[in-house]
Amino acid sequence: MKLYFTLFVSLLFAIATSAQVSKDLTVSLTAIADATTPSITLNWKTDASATAYAIYKKAADANKWDSVTRVAKTINSYTDLNVAVGKNYEYRVIKRNSSPLVVSYILAGIKKDLPANRGKIILLVDKNYVLPLATEINQLQNDLRGDGWIVLRHDVNRSDAVTNVKQWIINDFNSDQENVKSVYILGHVPVPYSGGFNTSQYYPPDGHPDHVGAWPCDLYYGTLNESIWTDNSVNEISGSRLQNHNQPGDGKFDNAYFYPDTVTLEVGRVDLFDMPAFNSSDTILMRQYLAKAHNFKMGINVGARKGFISDNFGYFGGEAFASSGWRAFTPMFGDSIVELGANNFFSTLKVKSSQFIYGCGAGSYTSCGGIGVSSNFATDSTLYNFGMMFGSYFGDWDNQNNFLRAPLASKGWALSNSWSGRPYNYYHQMAMGENLGYCIRHSQNNPNYEYNIYPTFVHTALMGDPSLRMNPVLPVSNIVLSASTDKKKVTIRWNKSKDPGVTLYAVYRSRSKTAPFVLSGTVASTDSFFTENGPYNGLNYFMVRAIKPEVTYSGTYMNPSIGLIDTMNAVNPVGIVNKEANGFSIFPNPSHNLITINYDYGNSEKYSITVLDINGRIVLAEDWTNNTSEKQLDISMLSQGVYFLNISSGLELIHTGKLVKM
Repeated sequence: MKLYFTLFVSLLFAIATSAQVSKDLTVSLTAIADATTPSITLNWKTDASATAYAIYKKAADANKWDSVTRVAKTINSYTDLNVAVGKNYEYRVIKRNSSPLVVSYILAGIKKDLPANRGKIILLVDKNYVLPLATEINQLQNDLRGDGWIVLRHDVNRSDAVTNVKQWIINDFNSDQENVKSVYILGHVPVPYSGGFNTSQYYPPDGHPDHVGAWPCDLYYGTLNESIWTDNSVNEISGSRLQNHNQPGDGKFDNAYFYPDTVTLEVGRVDLFDMPAFNSSDTILMRQYLAKAHNFKMGINVGARKGFISDNFGYFGGEAFASSGWRAFTPMFGDSIVELGANNFFSTLKVKSSQFIYGCGAGSYTSCGGIGVSSNFATDSTLYNFGMMFGSYFGDWDNQNNFLRAPLASKGWALSNSWSGRPYNYYHQMAMGENLGYCIRHSQNNPNYEYNIYPTFVHTALMGDPSLRMNPVLPVSNIVLSASTDKKKVTIRWNKSKDPGVTLYAVYRSRSKTAPFVLSGTVASTDSFFTENGPYNGLNYFMVRAIKPEVTYSGTYMNPSIGLIDTMNAVNPVGIVNKEANGFSIFPNPSHNLITINYDYGNSEKYSITVLDINGRIVLAEDWTNNTSEKQLDISMLSQGVYFLNISSGLELIHTGKLVKM
C-alpha cells in the first residue's frame, strides 16, 4: 500500500482565517475511576453542533477499536462497568456530524500498578562524553535502573555508519526480543536520514518546495525490519539544505514512510551538538541537561499540573495543529489549560510553571512565529518540563541552533520537545504513568488515531530522554543494609520520602546490575525498614521505592518513585556451620577517623578484618585475636566514600557491614 499526500490548504507561513479554533477539533475528554464498583466514567463537554457521540474502547496496546455505544448529543458522560482494577483501557470519543472529524482519546484505568521492571533500554553514548561526563552518565544509568530499566550501553563514535549502530541495536533486540523496549541516544550519535520528499508525490511535511529530499530519521533505529530500508531509487538534490540531498548509494534511505511496517522500539535523542547560540560547548550543555533530568526524577523543578498553549496558526483549514495540545492536555490537566497570546511565551513561562506546553507558528530552522527564536532559550529560563511545537523547517532538526533542540539546551526546565502537527503527536498516555518513548512510538505507528496528515512518515522524532514520566514522586534517602549474624536475613532501612501522598514502600531484590528486580515485600508509609528473610546467596542488590496512589484526570495508578539501590553480601548456606554471635555494630558510622566494632564471638579464635572499597579492592586489613567483643579501627587514611567491612574466620565470611568514611 502506498500513501500519497499533497500540500494541505497552503504553505505553513500563510495562516488561514476561520471562525473555528483548534480546540473545536477535540472532545474535552476526562475520566473518573472508581475501584469499589469498579467503573470508569468518561466525561466531556457537549457541543450544540453535534448530533451524537460515539464511544469506542480497546485494550491499552491493542490495534483495533471495539464500538461500545452511541449517546445523544445532550449526554456528556458514559460509565463503563466492564472494567477491572489494575488494568488500563483506551477510549475514543467521536463527535458525530462534524467535518473534519472531531475526536479525542484517553488512556484510563483503576489503580494500575506500573511495572517494577520496565524492560531493557539501549543507551547509545557519544564517545566524546565518556570521560568528561563519566559521573553524570553513571548517575543517568543509576536513575534508569532505579526506574526499572536494565541498561544495555554502547559507546559510539560520531563517524560510525548508521548501519553499524543499527546492528548493535538489532543484536541486543535479538538476544531478548520480549524485554528490549527502548533506545536512548545521548549525544551526536550518527543521524540517519531518509525520505524522497518532493513536489510531485510526497510533499515535504512542512509544505515548502525547497525542503525536499531526506529528513533526519531516528525511528530508523527503532524499526527493525531491515528489508524495508533501501538506498537505490531516490535522486533529489534540489533542496536548499545540502544535508537534505538524497541520491542512490549515499547512505541516506529512500523511504518517505514505513507503513505497513511498524516501529518496534521507542527512540529518544538528546543531541546538543552545534548550538553556538548558547555560548557553551556541547559537553557543558549535555552536563546541564543530565543534571536537570536527574533533578526532575528526584522531584525537583517539576512544573505545575497545567498545560500552556500558544496557537499562532489557529484552525488552518481543519488541520488545527494545536489540537494535539488540547487533545493531550485535557486528559492530563482537565480545565487547567492556559492559552497564550502571540509573543508572550517566554515572558509568561519565566514566571509561571507547567508540566507541558504546545506552541506553533510560522517557522524557520531557528524560530517559531509568535513564540520566539532559539537564542531566547539561551537567555530565558522557562519553567516547563515537556513540549510539543510546530512550524516550518525546524522539524528537520539536525542543523545549527535548531529550534526543536533549543529548549533542551536551555537553563530552564525543558526536558523534551517534538514536532507535532504533521502528524499529530499523542501524549495522553502520560496521564496514566506511561513514558515519553511509549507515546512517541504510538504516535509514529499511528494505528488508531485517525485524523492526521503524514501518519507513519519517517520524520517523526522525540528530542529528549525517552524514559521520562510525568508526576515524579519524591524518593527515599539514605538506605542502610545490615545482615543478621548468620547471614540468612538482611534488614533494609531508609529515610522516608518527603512526599505527603506516599502510602507504602516497596522493597525489591536482584541478583545483579542486569537482572530484573523481584518484589520482596511492601510496608506501610509509617514504617522505614524491611527484613528480607530469603536473600540470594552472594551479592544482593536491594532497591526501595516510595509508592503513591496517583489521581489524574484519566484515572488512578500506583506511581513509584525512582528507586534507591544498595548492595550487600548474604549467605544462604548448605552444609556450612556458621559461627554464632550476639550482635554486630560499627560506631560511629559515618566516621572521620576511629570506629569501634562490637562483635561478641565468644572465643579466642583468630579473626580477620578487611575493608573493601566499592570496586572490591582491599584497602585496609587487621587481625583480631584477643578475646574481646570490642575492637577499634583507624580509618583516617581512607578517602571519603562508602566501604564494606568484613569479618572472617579462615576462609569463612562471618559478617559484613557498610562503612561510610566522611
